[in-house]
Amino acid sequence: MRKALVFFGLIILLAGLASIVIGSIRNTRLEPLKNSTESWEISENLSKGNTYVLDIMSSYVWRDDYTAGAYLTPQIVDVVIISPDDGRTKLQGFFLAQLPSTPGYKSTFPSLVHVEYESVDSDSLDVDESYPQVRFTAKLGGNYTASIMSETLNWTSGPPREMIFYQVVEDQSSSMVFLQGGGAVCFFTGAVISAWGVRTTKRFKVKTRRKAKK
Repeated sequence: MRKALVFFGLIILLAGLASIVIGSIRNTRLEPLKNSTESWEISENLSKGNTYVLDIMSSYVWRDDYTAGAYLTPQIVDVVIISPDDGRTKLQGFFLAQLPSTPGYKSTFPSLVHVEYESVDSDSLDVDESYPQVRFTAKLGGNYTASIMSETLNWTSGPPREMIFYQVVEDQSSSMVFLQGGGAVCFFTGAVISAWGVRTTKRFKVKTRRKAKK
């Protein structure tokens, strides 16, 4: 009975721990913050501590040139981000499209699928190198400007169709908050039951030994 009590307490404890972990999970979404159309750059006043994503949308010219070049490997677009303190982060964005299987058709619009950072202004921002688009957390509040280097754009011409700054927003639903709170209660209850079961078992063993000696 006492072992069953300890086992039951451990089950409640583990269930509570699982609920706490699941309840702490937050969904993230990208909220459009600023966009520029048919321009080589985009600027926006960003807040310290927030995380942002920069995406670049290909123009019709970029798609046509990609189709004409019949590229099988991603094509590079050089980008520089100028921080509020005038620091510079240089990166290369790799754009990939699916070529048409039928002659006379266009490829898909080239999409930004990979980013490689050449240099990072670590005093102003912290980049996420695992993310397929440009993603960074602002260490300084102020104006950030992202510019495409037109002079090195040798596989196509003209500015992109659109450049967009997104803010990464974390959401935690009320059900997750409730689950997290309930998990904490279960964890505490399970710990108490298990501790009481262990303590009762020890007392029972002591009494049994004393009877055996008599």
